[in-house]
Amino acid sequence: MRLTLAFILAAFCAASQAGQFAVSPIRVEFAAKDKSQAITVSNNGDTPLRIALELKRWTQDASGKEIYTNAPDELVYFPRQFEIAPKQKQIVRVGRKTAATDSEQAYRLYINEQPNTDEGKEGQVAMVVSFGVPVFMRPASNQLKLESSPLIVDKGQLQFTLSNRGNVTQRLTQVRIGESGGEIKQFEQWYLHPGVSRAYQLKLPASACAAGKPQKISIETDLQAISSDLLIPAAACKP
Repeated sequence: MRLTLAFILAAFCAASQAGQFAVSPIRVEFAAKDKSQAITVSNNGDTPLRIALELKRWTQDASGKEIYTNAPDELVYFPRQFEIAPKQKQIVRVGRKTAATDSEQAYRLYINEQPNTDEGKEGQVAMVVSFGVPVFMRPASNQLKLESSPLIVDKGQLQFTLSNRGNVTQRLTQVRIGESGGEIKQFEQWYLHPGVSRAYQLKLPASACAAGKPQKISIETDLQAISSDLLIPAAACKP
């Protein structure tokens, strides 16, 4: 019996490469005036690549938990199934069906590699890849309003709750600590949808505890930055 392993990949670079295929761009944003966008899928391998597309609406609950709902017909996207010859590319077109409203709509368009159906390889494990491209249909007018709770340092962790009071999704990119206190760039959750608040507990770099004076903490997303001063006692940095 053939077994199939599916890997859902996420990345934040200009292009993502997984297995034998690459996707560019890895995030698609529709401004209110945009009608369509293009995604390029490249076959970097030496064998034909079969792909099937799957669209899901992407929401988050009030605490930031990810929720995915099948939405095959809410956007235009084609071709929905295709085969790419070795070292070749396929353009996928994505388009809106309705005009922009006051609310953002978010989706993930999954580019699913299909297993080889060759009957002569019974018993082998087929390694296939699924990559979910975020697709954002921005509202008619963007409203940016990112808020943070008071910052707390306890047991070597910087703790705060980040709230998105605006109407567009924001992606956390980094937290800067002072002039030489270092940066935090790895997060378990990156995206914050409108109306969502999420608590963060981030391990502080060792250099952040050495200043002995208030430091400017800057929380930065792809759209905004908010900052405040915080004194980090050396004792609070101990686990």
